[in-house]
Amino acid sequence: MRRKIQRNHDNDILIKRYGSDILDSEEFEVALAQTHHHRSSVGDHSIHTARAGLTMCSLINKAGIHIDLRKVVRISLLHDLGMLGRDVRYRNNNECRHLHPANSAETARKLWTDMDPKSERAIMSHMWPLSDMRPNSREAVILCLADKVTAIGDRCNPKSRKIVSSILG
Repeated sequence: MRRKIQRNHDNDILIKRYGSDILDSEEFEVALAQTHHHRSSVGDHSIHTARAGLTMCSLINKAGIHIDLRKVVRISLLHDLGMLGRDVRYRNNNECRHLHPANSAETARKLWTDMDPKSERAIMSHMWPLSDMRPNSREAVILCLADKVTAIGDRCNPKSRKIVSSILG
């Protein structure tokens, strides 16, 4: 348990270091207010995804495989921002599922002005295998997996909103 607490603390420091500009944006403020996965918000889910991604990175790095932690944090925080205003923007959940990755990439370009093409592709492919676009980098695969794991946790963990306060508080 102590190791998990320390890992979460270390991950939170990295999320603040690499994503503070995103966390401080107006878009992310809106994301924290919009419900997502019934018990969470888009912002909460994005922070949880970054945490899960960083945990995966630490395990992969132990095998000697380098993962760009900054990129994982930033794409995780940005991957769902295209669904802000979903009730007005999309006719139904199916349309949202298919269109929000491209809309998220568009929002990401505004917030991360020097975003590289692989990061953009990672955001656009995060819904795979529910979409046709496959992840094509290590960071994209981690985002895809972390997003799925986090979505399950968001739905099952009644305390998911309280966890985020350690990052923003």
